[in-house]
Formats: sequence, C-alpha cells, structure tokens
Amino acid sequence: LQNNQNSLERRRLMQLAREYRQKGYEVTINPTPEKLPSSLAECSLDMIAVNGSKVAAAEVRTKENLTLNGSEDLRHISKSVSQLPGWEFELVITNSRKKNY
Repeated sequence: LQNNQNSLERRRLMQLAREYRQKGYEVTINPTPEKLPSSLAECSLDMIAVNGSKVAAAEVRTKENLTLNGSEDLRHISKSVSQLPGWEFELVITNSRKKNY
C-alpha cells in the first residue's frame, strides 16, 4: 500500500476491484513491477485487471491527491498504458464530501 493513499482512495479501489471481478476480470491490487510490462515497471498503478487479451490499468485518486505526483505523472502513466495493445487506462477520481450539519 502506498503511503500517500488515503482511506477514501483505498475504499474506492476495493470497490473498483469488486466491479472488475464481477465482470470476470482477474484483479491485482498494487501490482509489483514484475507483474507489469517493462514499459510500465516505473509506474505506480493501483490496480490491473486482466480478462483475456483486455487489460485495464487503474489509478484511484481524490481530488486533493490528483496532482500529488504532478499531473505529468498521470499523463505519463496514461500514455505508457495506451501504447500497449489491449490495455486501457482508467483514472478514478473519488470525492471527499464533507457533510456540513
């Protein structure tokens, strides 16, 4: 688990993993570089989901953490993923809604 991942992101990641598993994907959370193609080994992905030749690579962020590693980071990951056949990048933004009572 990455240090910068907060509980809201973690919960959303678990929910996303469940959604992909229900669609028949095999899900790996926080994949190690060995589980990734060499072009993505430097990327810190939250999850990969594999279903045959289709692979979804996902990153979950709150609005606050969206630019945590600089937007360059997300653009780099997205570009690296899109260059792989059958891979797609999914950025999931989760909001921390503070209720004011």
